[in-house]
Amino acid sequence: MFFVVPVISGIAPTSGPVGTRVTITGSGFVGATAVKFGGVKAPSYIVNSGTTITATVPAGAKSGKIMVTTAGGNATSKTAFTVTP
Repeated sequence: MFFVVPVISGIAPTSGPVGTRVTITGSGFVGATAVKFGGVKAPSYIVNSGTTITATVPAGAKSGKIMVTTAGGNATSKTAFTVTP
């Protein structure tokens, strides 16, 4: 079986408080099994397409890079997301 390795090309916005909806763009997102903000798993995310995910910043999230996990592997954002109070 062939799996596509995910790639994150951008995130918007790049900062916000817990509960902020973040749009993650890239490729290979179909079948995503996890989205993490600074290592903290988001309980709520929607795979809109193979190129876009909308995720909500979870309680306890730490500032840092966003990671998307699929059967093809992990993608990490180049830009960090800053959690604000």
